Amino acid sequence: MKKKQITVHENLPMIEVANPLLLDTLLSDKRTGHLIIKRLDERVAIVSPGQMETLLTKLKKLGHLPKVL
Repeated sequence: MKKKQITVHENLPMIEVANPLLLDTLLSDKRTGHLIIKRLDERVAIVSPGQMETLLTKLKKLGHLPKVL
């Protein structure tokens, strides 16, 4: 039986939205899209390392109130 490879990522900055359309909008917006490097599913994406504070600031300027965990 072949062993499956498992990868664990510590401290990976991610964003999760309630509505997939919101993530579509953030990815296509030139102010925020470059800060998100990979979409994992319809509501979750990986934020560029070191860019979480920048993304949070831009989200607040756009009128969003993100919850940070």
